Order: sequence, then structure tokens, then C-alpha cells
Amino acid sequence: SGGPALLPSSSSSSSIVDTIHSLLDDRDRREKFPFEGPFEHCSQLMGKQREDQLTILELQRRIVDMRSQTKGADPMTTAQVQNLESQVKEKDDELSNLYRQQAKNTQKMLELSEKAQDHAKEMEVKDMEIRRLISLTENGEGKFQNAMRDRSVFEGENKILKTEIESLRKQMEDALAKIRQVEKENATMVNEVLKMKGQQADKLNALNEMHEKRVAMEQQRANEARNEAEWGSLPDKTVILDKKVWREIFDVRIPTKDIRATRAHKGQASAIAFDKNGHILASCGTDAAVRLYEVKSGSLLDTLSGHTASILDIDFSSDEKLIMAAGNDARALIWSMETKRQRMVLTGHTSKICACSFSTDAKQAYTGSYDRTVRIWDMQTGRKSHTIDCGSAVNYLSVCAGGNILGTAHLDRSVRLWSSRDGEEVTSWKDIHTRQATSIEFSQDGVHAVTNSRDNTLQLIDIRTYNSIKVFKDPSNTYRNSHNWNNATFSRDGKYVVAGSSNSELFFWSVKTGKLEKRLKPTNDKLNANTTCVKWSPNGKHVASCDNAGYVVLWTSD
Repeated sequence: SGGPALLPSSSSSSSIVDTIHSLLDDRDRREKFPFEGPFEHCSQLMGKQREDQLTILELQRRIVDMRSQTKGADPMTTAQVQNLESQVKEKDDELSNLYRQQAKNTQKMLELSEKAQDHAKEMEVKDMEIRRLISLTENGEGKFQNAMRDRSVFEGENKILKTEIESLRKQMEDALAKIRQVEKENATMVNEVLKMKGQQADKLNALNEMHEKRVAMEQQRANEARNEAEWGSLPDKTVILDKKVWREIFDVRIPTKDIRATRAHKGQASAIAFDKNGHILASCGTDAAVRLYEVKSGSLLDTLSGHTASILDIDFSSDEKLIMAAGNDARALIWSMETKRQRMVLTGHTSKICACSFSTDAKQAYTGSYDRTVRIWDMQTGRKSHTIDCGSAVNYLSVCAGGNILGTAHLDRSVRLWSSRDGEEVTSWKDIHTRQATSIEFSQDGVHAVTNSRDNTLQLIDIRTYNSIKVFKDPSNTYRNSHNWNNATFSRDGKYVVAGSSNSELFFWSVKTGKLEKRLKPTNDKLNANTTCVKWSPNGKHVASCDNAGYVVLWTSD
């Protein structure tokens, strides 16, 4: 309050002048008129003082005259003198009061003067602001006029553009009409071409079918002749159509030698896996790499990357479209086997993942971790569907051939079976081993499971009764299981079990008798490390092993 009013917005100079006059009148009302009353009152007081002073001087003079004349006079004259003195005293008191009032008025005048100076300074600042606003207003008027001219220009251009757009729209409608006409004509022509090709294809299919039947009959006769010559002595030969397939499935032989040793990883080679046909061998290790090798030639096909720490396990999907690896970074990565690119990253575990596997139909994946859980993943969405609380760190997991049972081996020595559908526990064995269980794997027929342990024994379990029916041991007590996820595995025909020892040596046991059938040492003297994993190829031709020195070894019976 008391400051100048804001400058009203105006587009004319006369309005600005009126505003300035209004502001000056307002300043007079604040700074001139309040002082007129005090100044007038002060002038009246000063006039009164002068009159009183003259009166006092006159009375004092009269008192002096009277005193000089009344020496020895009568009492009446003396009373008059005293009365005059009393009047003088009253006038002195009145004059003193006037002095005090004048002092107060002077003080008030000083205060008002200081306030007026402050207001003058404030007015000076606000006058400068008014001049600045007037300047801005004048500039704004110029910019407004320019903007209006630009707007007029833009409106003219906009009309032109609208006309052009309308013209283009009509052209597009005409073009679309022509395109629809051409498409209609093209569809008619395509239907005629497809009809003609269909007729030609029917004729070719009929010819091909006749040719394939003839070739199949010739091949069947040739196979029957070859099988009769090579396998005529086999029993029940009327049921077995292809004796070569019979040998691969039911006549797997124990390897006799190592044929290739490859330094696949810097540091430890943690795990290996064959694809469904046994043509590709994958390995993983502490160098965070997955390497794919051709089994026949041993050549390196590809290297997959993406992990940030050691990889501990690896698996192929049954349809051979995917490969999965998991490890110390608590993640499982899934690559496409066709493109070799990452397809999926499974995250959620809070500690390293020691084991991973696909379901038999490749629709699910399983991961087992040191956080004491197994997670079931949906391969269509990449999301977790179930979490199994195992109660102990998971060293290994595998899926039964039927796909309905999941087996896990644990740090607390226990081995457990779970429903692969919902994760419910089926059964468990807590005392078949005296040290931690390092693996569980199932036979191809789903009848048996074999476990391995750091107590250097293997247990054969009948899945039909959930009983341990045999213990595989080394009579010489030289077999050593030196890794927490070192596994044992079946041959494809289920006749043998193989496990790797601490000096790169393989041990083979007979499932039927439980006896140690063979010990196989590598011919290469450099191979003398702790075996970490062993796998029998699906076609029964090879056994592969890897060790903590980074080597992958291929064994064969050929």
C-alpha cells in the first residue's frame, strides 16, 4: 500500500500520458497534502509564540515601571504589581508549553521529512520501472504489429497449402482407385496361375509318389539282404527291421581308447552336453564361454558368449533349437542354435546356478541354485512358473525320460524327486550317501536312476519302487569324486554306468551285476586332472569327459 499503481496495458500514447498524470497526482496526495496541516499548525504556533513573547516583554516592562513608581505606595498598587507578575508567570508557562509543542512538531516534521525522502527514493525507483515498462510497451506494440503482419502472411500461405493438399488428396484417391482396380485384376490372374500350378503339382506329386514307392521298395530289399547277411543269427529277427538301429540301441559297447583331447577352455571345463543326434558336443567353463564342436572332425563350430562369470552347466533342448547355460552370475542364458543369438535370459536366483536342463518336450526349463531353490520356467514367455524350496543347495538336476519326474542332488547329502509339472516333492533319500550328493541321472527307459557322491560311491535306484538296489564301488578304492557336480551317467541301452575320477580316468560298472567292468586311462600324459563331467552320446558311439584343466576328451570303441 502507498506505492504507485501498476501501469495499465494500452496501445495508445495518450493513455500512457494520462497514466503518468494520474501517478503524479497520486504522489502529490501522498507526499504534499499530508504536510500542509502540520506546516499550517506550526506557523500558528510560531505566531502565538511571538505574540506571547511581546506580551511578556510588555508586562515585564510595566512591572518594572510600576515597581519603580510604587516604592512606598499603597497596598493597592502592590496588589496590581503582584497580579501583573502572576500574569507574566502564566504567560511564561504558556510560552514554555508552546516551546514544548514546537519541539514535538519539529520532531514530527523531521520524521515526516525522512519519510518523505524515503518515499521520494521509492518513487524514483518506481519512476524508472515505469519508464522501463513504457519502453517495453512501445517495443511490444512494434512486435505485435510485426506478428500481425506475419500472421497475415502465414494465413495467405496456409490457404495456398490447403489448396495444394486438397489437390493432392484428390490425386491420391484417384491413385487408390487405380490400385484397387489393378489388385482386383492381379488377384484374378494369380488365382488362374495357382489353379494351373495346382494341376501341374498334382501330376508331379503322383509321379513322385510312384518313384518314391519304387525307391523305397528297392531300399527295403537291399536292407533286408544286408541285414540277413550281417545279422541273420540275431534272435527274433522278424520283429527287428533294421539291425543297425538295434545295435545302436541295445548293443552299446564300452569305449576302448581316447581319440581326441581338446583344450577347450582357459581354466576349468565345467560341463559338456551332446545334441540329440550326437553330432555336436558343447562345453562350458570358467572363462564364461560356451563352445560348440563337431564330434566327427573335432572342429570348432562356434563360440557363444553373454555370461559375466564362470559357467557351471549346459544343456540342449530335445528339438535341437535351443541351448542353455548357467553359472556363477546367477543367470541362465538361452541361445538359438540356428542363429547363435541370445533368445532369453532367466533371472531371479540369488546365488550361483549349478545345474540346468530342458524338459523332454522343450516347453519348460529347470534351474537349480545354491540359493536352495529349483525354478521352473515357461519357454514361451521366459517367465518363472514355479519355485521349489529344496532346503539345501542344489548341485545337480536332471529330468526323467518320461518327463514327469525331476531329480536333484544336494549339498546336504540328500537326493530328491519332484513333480516336473507343479514342483511337488515325490520322494527323497537322505542317508544313501555319507557326503554331499553330486549328481542324479536317469536311464533312457526311465526305470533306473544313478547318483554320485563325494563319498566315492554310486547308488542305483529303482524308480518303480524308490529303493536303492545297488552300490557301485571301486574294489581298489582308487576312484575319487573330486567335484561337487561331477556326475555319473548311463549308456543309451542302460547296461552300463560311467563316472570320471580325479586323474582323468573313467570307471565303467555293469548295471546288471554292479561290478566294475573297466577302467580307462587317457593315452595323453598331459591328461591327469579332476574329471568334472562325463556324457555318453545319444547314438552310443562315443563317451565325452572334461576336467578342471580345461580339456574335453572324446572316447570311442571303434
